[in-house]
Amino acid sequence: MFKEVLIKLSVIKVAFVICVMLAASSCSDANKNVAESLFVQARDLYDNQRYEESIKMLDSLKNNYKDNIDLLKKVLHLRVLNQEGLVKKEITTNDSLISELELENQELSKEFKYIKHKDMVEGYYIHKNIADKAGDDNRTTIEPRIDESDLFYVVSYLKGINVKHTSVSLVVPSAGEVTTSTVPYDKSRNYRYNSDGVSYESITFTNQECDTLGQFVVENVKSNFKLIFKGTKQHSVNLEPIIVKAIAQTYRYAINKKSGKSAIKKRMFLEQKLQLAQKQIEQTKTIE
Repeated sequence: MFKEVLIKLSVIKVAFVICVMLAASSCSDANKNVAESLFVQARDLYDNQRYEESIKMLDSLKNNYKDNIDLLKKVLHLRVLNQEGLVKKEITTNDSLISELELENQELSKEFKYIKHKDMVEGYYIHKNIADKAGDDNRTTIEPRIDESDLFYVVSYLKGINVKHTSVSLVVPSAGEVTTSTVPYDKSRNYRYNSDGVSYESITFTNQECDTLGQFVVENVKSNFKLIFKGTKQHSVNLEPIIVKAIAQTYRYAINKKSGKSAIKKRMFLEQKLQLAQKQIEQTKTIE
């Protein structure tokens, strides 16, 4: 009797184990089917150039089906295909930007004149509308320039008023005020002198010291500007429309030239990324 009970228990145990194995097999098959379905969706996203979405789905598959080696191989290959697609897309966008900047800069370049005298270490670009007075300190204004590194900068000139200025501001009542950085008197970038009882002051503001002035003028180019010289006291004048236009175009030209260089540099970087992606595609090829 006891022996018969043991036999029955053994049979039940074996049956239970078989059921568990069948259930596990069925569950495993179901998981594989779900994984394959998700992979097909990721492939469709890739075919429709929705690369970012495809990559997100593939990363999810990679994290949730780590034991499915065959699937992971396909996931890796499709992922690098998506990466290649993203880089090509970025190259197309970047090439369009390069073309746009080249066309715009060709037009803007016609508005500028390059100046370099014998005693100058480096020359500069200045708007042709104000080029005839370039470097002339016998006036009260500011002069926008572009250096040989394509950086926007400004030179201030103040005649006949002893302000000992160390900075300048531009004011538009409806838009506010922007001010350069302070440049201490050093007889170099900030210099002063008197001639026949008339005082002359001038400061060369580097790009970092006056960049906000250029941006401010571009944003408010149709406005009337007041120029303020700030030092031991203040002196203000209305900024001539010809100078306003020159500042706006000079700043824009400098930004475009710099952006063009950056876009060309980025193009070289993207080419390297594309070559790497294509190499990885060859390395991860698998039978799907």
